[in-house]
Amino acid sequence: MARRALLLRSAAASLRLVGSGFSSETRRIREYLTRSRVPHEWLNPDEDPSIEALLQTSGVDPGELPVVCTGETVLRRVTAGSLAEYLGLTVANLPSRIFDLVIAGGGPAGLAAAVYGASEGLRTLVLDMVAVGGQAGSSSRIENYLGFPTGISGDELTQRALVQAEKFGAR
Repeated sequence: MARRALLLRSAAASLRLVGSGFSSETRRIREYLTRSRVPHEWLNPDEDPSIEALLQTSGVDPGELPVVCTGETVLRRVTAGSLAEYLGLTVANLPSRIFDLVIAGGGPAGLAAAVYGASEGLRTLVLDMVAVGGQAGSSSRIENYLGFPTGISGDELTQRALVQAEKFGAR
């Protein structure tokens, strides 16, 4: 798992998203990349006219936006789902798809269930529609969570839980 994450980080370091700030699909992709902690650069053709020249040089028609460029690969009319597939972050890319425990929802409760299940030796999978953390992952401050009397950011809470779940082998 750690090797796959390292490969993903090195491959994603040069990931560029080109899409209009007015596009709902561009917004979904940006949210997915940010919440999944995939390093990327967003280029908005509405704000920078030089991006149009970059698109022409790359042979991309403006009607094919949003596009994602990763090194030599250009993904046209990309969606968050097709990008997740390309990055290898879908169930289809898991080497084994046999689990003892499947958890629907990657918020704090789902991650806690993953920690408990995986720590007991269950082959555990957590599924979330967007990214690990659920709604809590985007909260600026959570003050009513057990063990954090002074509060914690949702992002920090879910990242800690994710590390702990992966430590026990949860996917």
